[in-house]
Amino acid sequence: MRSSKPFVTVKANLERLVPKLDEGIFQLVANGKIERLKQKLEEGPELAIFLFRDHGGLLKTIGRANKAVQYEIGNPLTASKMTRHQLAAGLYAPLRVILYEDETGST
Repeated sequence: MRSSKPFVTVKANLERLVPKLDEGIFQLVANGKIERLKQKLEEGPELAIFLFRDHGGLLKTIGRANKAVQYEIGNPLTASKMTRHQLAAGLYAPLRVILYEDETGST
């Protein structure tokens, strides 16, 4: 999908619409509080940003100044349903999405 909006606008909109995964979830896992974990995940957003990486920043090592961010976006409950049947499905849950500005200035 292509947008004529500036990269920073699209990035801000994406991050506003898809919240970051609540880091408290990992604490519940570490402490074995499984019932509270299930409750928190069921009450959470449909999609969340698990992680993000600034790929544009990495390109600075070769003298380029591209705007590019890779996100891992998904739902922890969906991921657990997928991987309970086939652990290798973890390669696809959460999904990776890359947001970037191309050479024409489109995002």
